[in-house]
Amino acid sequence: MPTNSSLRSRCGRALATIVPLVVLTLGAAVRPTWVAAQGLPIRIPDKPFGELPHPPAPDYARAEFWAALPDRRDAADVVPENDPFGDRQATAAVDVFYIHPTTYREVAFWNQPIADTATNDWTDESVIARQASVFNACCKVYAPRYRQATSAAVYASADKKPLEAYEFAWQDVRAAFLHYMKHWNHGRPYIIVGHSQGAAHVERWLNEFGKQPQYRKLLVAAYPIGVAFSVGQLATLGGGIEICSTPTATNCLVSWNTFDRAGDAAGYVRQSQARYTQRFGKTEGAAIICVNPLSFEASKPKVPAAANFGALPARRGVGLAASLAAGTNLPALEAGRLGADCDDGVLRVDSPPKEGYAIVPLPGGMLHFNDFDLFYANIRLNAVARADAFLALSARTGRRALAR
Repeated sequence: MPTNSSLRSRCGRALATIVPLVVLTLGAAVRPTWVAAQGLPIRIPDKPFGELPHPPAPDYARAEFWAALPDRRDAADVVPENDPFGDRQATAAVDVFYIHPTTYREVAFWNQPIADTATNDWTDESVIARQASVFNACCKVYAPRYRQATSAAVYASADKKPLEAYEFAWQDVRAAFLHYMKHWNHGRPYIIVGHSQGAAHVERWLNEFGKQPQYRKLLVAAYPIGVAFSVGQLATLGGGIEICSTPTATNCLVSWNTFDRAGDAAGYVRQSQARYTQRFGKTEGAAIICVNPLSFEASKPKVPAAANFGALPARRGVGLAASLAAGTNLPALEAGRLGADCDDGVLRVDSPPKEGYAIVPLPGGMLHFNDFDLFYANIRLNAVARADAFLALSARTGRRALAR
C-alpha cells in the first residue's frame, strides 16, 4: 500500500476532475485559489464548445464502451477484504445504472474521447472500484463510459459555452440507458446512481425518463450524490418525487454532500440556496436535501461513529487490469471511524481519518471526494435492503411498485 502522502498527492491531482459541479457552489473567487493550492494549472480549451471537434460517438453494443457490465470481470466487481456479501451480480434480481463523476481534465476536447485509456484507467480505479462496486451486493452493475465534460467546463467563462459540454455528455448517458433498457433490462427494477457530474445526469434522467410510467415503475430509488438538491425541486423533478425517508422506502431520492464538521459550509449553503431562488423565483423550498448515509432515516439525522459499519481506506491500483488479474480486492473496511449529522442541508462528519485514507479537503472543509468511501458499508447494506424491499412489495402487489 502506498504512503499516505502519495495517496493525498494522487487524489489532489484528481480533485479537479472529480468535483467540478460542486466547486461551482463555492463561488468564482474561490476556484482559482483552490486549484493553485493543489498545484493544478487552470487550463481552458482555446475555442468555445462547438468549434473544437467532437470525439467519436460510443457504440453501446460493444463492451469496450462500458466501464462495468455484470457478465465480465471489471472494476465494479471488487469487494472489501472483510465484506460479508461478496460480488452477487450473478444472482441479483435488481440492476444499478451508475453514472460516474468527472475524471477527464484535458483541454484538447470539451468532452473526453472514450479511447483515452489513461482517463479510463483513472475512472476505473478512482470511482468504478470505489463507488460503483458498492452496489454489487444488491445488483447487476451497468456503468457506461461516456464523453464526459472536461473539468475545464467549470472554470470556463460563458462565452466558451461550457454548459453545452454537459448537455453533449448527457446524450451519451441517455443513449447508454436506452441501450440497457432495450437489450438487458427485461422488466427488471433498477437503482439510478450518479456522483458529481453523474448526479447532474441523474437529474436529467429524472426529468426525462422519470416522468414516463414505463421507466418510473421500475425505479427502486435515485441516488444523485454530491450535488445540491433543494426540497422545492422535488415537486417537479421527475414529475414529482419524494425523499427516501426510511431505509426501505422506494421510488424516492437520496442525496447528501459531505463536509468536515470543523469546516465552514456556509458559503456552499448560501450559494446553493441562491441558485434555487434564482431558478424558481422564490425562497420557499430552498432548504437542501440531506439524507444521512449512516441511517437513511429522516428521523435520524444525527448518527454516532458506532453506527458506521465500515469506511473504505485507500489502496492504489484496485480495479485496473493487473490487479483484477491478480485478484486484488479493496482493503478491509474499518468500522466506527466517524459519525455524521445532517445539519442545514449538509452532511457534517467527525474529523475524517488521515492515515491510509485519501482525504484532501476542499475549501470550507468539503469532502466531496469521499462522499462514498467514508460510508461504504452503510451504503452497501442500504442498497441491499432497499432492493429487497422493492422486490418484496412487488411480489405482494403482483406489479412493479410505486411505493413511497
